[in-house]
Amino acid sequence: MMFEVIHSALAGMTSAPKRFVRALEFAAEQQDIEDFDAATVLDHLKACLVTDDALSALRHRLALWDNADGEWVKGSPRNSQSRRELIYNLLALDANWIALCEERLQFHPLEEATVIAVKNTPWYTPEVRAARSFYWKAYEGQLRANNWDDDAINQLDQNTNRIVEKLADPRASAAYQSKGLVVGYVQSGKTANFTGLIAKAADAGYRLIIVMAGVLDVLRSQTQRRIDKELIGRELLQDEYQTDPDYDEFVSHGKRPSELSAFDIYRLTGPETDYKSLAYGKEALKFDRRDPSLPFWTPENLHPSTARIAVVKKHPAILQKLIADLRALSRDNLGAPLDQVPVLIIDDESDQASINTAAPSPSGEVIDRTGTNKAIVGLLSQLPRSQYVGFTATPSANALIDPGAAEDIFPKDFLISLPRPVGYMGVADFYDLDLPSDGTEGPNQRDFVRGVTGEDEEASNLRKAIDSYVLSGAIKLFRTNIDPSLKFKHHTMLVHVSQLQADQKILAKMVQSIYGKSAYEGGKGLGRLQALFNTDFVPVFAERGGDLPFPAVFEELTPFIAECLQKIGEPAQAIRIVNTEHKKDTPDFDRQRVWKILVGGAKLSRGYTVEGLTISYYRRRAGASDTLMQMGRWFGFRKGYRDLVRLFIGTDEVDGGPKSKKRINLYEAFGAICRDEELFRRELARYAEDPDIIPAAIPPLVPAHMLRPTAPNKMRNARITFRNFGGELSESTYAPSEEAAQLHNIAALRALVAGCKPKHLDASGTFEKATKSFAATVFETSNEKMITFLKAYKWYDEKSPDLKFGNPLRLQLEFIEGSAGDPGINRWLILSPEISTPQGDFELEGASLNVVYRSRQQSSSRFNTYNDKFHRAFARHLAGPTEIENPSAELEALKARRTGVMLLYPITEEKGGVKKRGLTVGFTLLFPPNNIRNAVGFTVHVPAQPFDALIDLTNAEAAAVSD
Repeated sequence: MMFEVIHSALAGMTSAPKRFVRALEFAAEQQDIEDFDAATVLDHLKACLVTDDALSALRHRLALWDNADGEWVKGSPRNSQSRRELIYNLLALDANWIALCEERLQFHPLEEATVIAVKNTPWYTPEVRAARSFYWKAYEGQLRANNWDDDAINQLDQNTNRIVEKLADPRASAAYQSKGLVVGYVQSGKTANFTGLIAKAADAGYRLIIVMAGVLDVLRSQTQRRIDKELIGRELLQDEYQTDPDYDEFVSHGKRPSELSAFDIYRLTGPETDYKSLAYGKEALKFDRRDPSLPFWTPENLHPSTARIAVVKKHPAILQKLIADLRALSRDNLGAPLDQVPVLIIDDESDQASINTAAPSPSGEVIDRTGTNKAIVGLLSQLPRSQYVGFTATPSANALIDPGAAEDIFPKDFLISLPRPVGYMGVADFYDLDLPSDGTEGPNQRDFVRGVTGEDEEASNLRKAIDSYVLSGAIKLFRTNIDPSLKFKHHTMLVHVSQLQADQKILAKMVQSIYGKSAYEGGKGLGRLQALFNTDFVPVFAERGGDLPFPAVFEELTPFIAECLQKIGEPAQAIRIVNTEHKKDTPDFDRQRVWKILVGGAKLSRGYTVEGLTISYYRRRAGASDTLMQMGRWFGFRKGYRDLVRLFIGTDEVDGGPKSKKRINLYEAFGAICRDEELFRRELARYAEDPDIIPAAIPPLVPAHMLRPTAPNKMRNARITFRNFGGELSESTYAPSEEAAQLHNIAALRALVAGCKPKHLDASGTFEKATKSFAATVFETSNEKMITFLKAYKWYDEKSPDLKFGNPLRLQLEFIEGSAGDPGINRWLILSPEISTPQGDFELEGASLNVVYRSRQQSSSRFNTYNDKFHRAFARHLAGPTEIENPSAELEALKARRTGVMLLYPITEEKGGVKKRGLTVGFTLLFPPNNIRNAVGFTVHVPAQPFDALIDLTNAEAAAVSD
């Protein structure tokens, strides 16, 4: 009864929150419930389980309002305390009801997408969304049925709204072709985002939807089935899924949508069938007008019209077939003209194959295009009302497309960086980004990462990884037995060592042999599992497991180990080779349970989702950071088994050919890319603060530190003239390794502090709810001396290939010189922290500074990082933004307005000893807040700056830039 009354009361609040108790009483009256008392409902909600339907209904509606748009929100930010207080006020809740909400139905601030976009006329209003939301509501219901929680659904809803509102209004009389890029995280649910985008765009009026789903058949088929299952609906499918074991889980609308005052979606492709030339069946692509006297884009024709969807492989031949059929429609005047048809084109993995990599002419003119890029450009030229949206987790190549080439796919209209999804396990879980790379093992590395060196056959390598796979599978089965709601359809291990198929075949035999000789039924094998359980899985569960079921003693796992082995199968069936030579081995995660060890290369990297992935064994070297990042299949959603995930990764691999003497630590390589990715996102967020900045006006944001980011032909065509770094931290870890350059930098440092009397600081304060001590040697110097130092500092060796990057702190240097206005800095405090395990001492102006160990990124001019978060917190406190609570008097005595702070680190790359000469001078800068109003200033290229990139702007755009 409670649920029915609450559901009915909330159902009448479609536009905004209304008086809740009155709505409850009216709902009870409508349902003929006598002697209804709202206080009884309140008591029930206070006492019920968290899973109670009535409580869930109220929680869901509050979450929707927390994230809603509309006039009623009165400017209150989404997911804020002010928004929640407004909701309480509109619901007319008394103190008891508010106390319930605050205790059991708290709002959860959700990280929002970062948006950099050209201003467009708002059209995707709450009223538009409410009026037409048939497919979105169906998709939302499907997500809920798949155990998505409210936060995850609300975040997806929020993200897709931000994308759709940047598209052109499908009902607009003027045709406009927009192009945008959406940046997600590897394995973070991009398909869910673009499926939600398809649902909302179709509801809004887009009637031809083309999804370019990667370059592999398996990716296209995987995407087709996902869209068919979660969006299209059983009533609109053919009989190809009738024997599918999950057919009952496919979304069902009850009737054909056209019978429910909506519209049907006609599929031009199927799960096993890519796009084929329609020949005489072109009517399948024909868009009819209900009222021939009106254009197709008018609401009278648009909304009742059938939508078409094609999920195609990103291959020139496939795309050319579609282009040919579209041309034939125009030639034969079949249906509405294509310039009247709103089209959505989604390019999954848009940094792969889509980018034109053909060499330009010496003058920079595009004289040729790669096949796929040419086909995409041709497709766009056929469809004047098309909206191109690229999705990628590695945007390096997209960010470096020439924005001056109007016909290309540069995201000229919008660039959207999606937030880290709720429940996602990614970079921040495998790396301790706040800790310095000094060899100290942080909690994430300790719990989830296992370094691999030596031969694969060694006991601590492949065999231990396979042991972990079997043991984690047994724990999953134990959890299911205790809590049936925890279901693990798939349990997989990934082995990725080489892209060569011959190597993969040899490796698969090795894995099969090790697994076959593991003796898990008893004896040594069982003993190894017990030791691994006690030394690895028990301590990690204690830190990460939370409320998940876990065996008190190893013996409780014994029956589940046997069940796990049965599911994995005999050695001959336990291993799958996933490559183009072994297509039949490719697991179909949609149609069957997969408890297997997967050995493969490229097919296991980009776009392919390995479901149930728990143990990863990775030793493959990649030449570019976007390629390496895409191989991070261990990122993803690990509901119910986050504590069981392990990454076995090479930490001393050959870097280059078989005879190469260079070595690379793949874990560090990933760490470098992860830090660069975080920097990329922070930079986007910084530029997004200025609503007048558009994608074509921002500089290259792609770091090229450890590996080249990608293989771009051209760089950006705008030049940033200043950045306001007030209140920010800046650090570049480029540093030379040649002794002469190191000595030069030491001399520049001595000049910076010449004549300064060092002071000793022994401070304390509360940081992250704990009392922390901070000791350092302090020098005070002027802004002029700091400018001289930053100009003198040598970042690279004389013959370093990274010399082409120039001064990595150019904008910061120009900022403190006054390029943006008064930087708000009169003096600099230089803090050299004392550490617990110094590698030696360095004398500076009579003071003895602690030398710290930091590791350099292999094959790179860069160190991983210099500072750590505790040092940053105390330094930031002195620069202005307060992070330290209860600061000691010694700390407060140093604090003053208009003070910049440098964290100084004399660095050695050798543990256990210090070279007497050639130490590295490492440093981090923290800038105080200032009164400069503009965040960024930029200009266009002029002939006097021949090395700056070019941009062609209209007069209006040029005027805007000049302003």
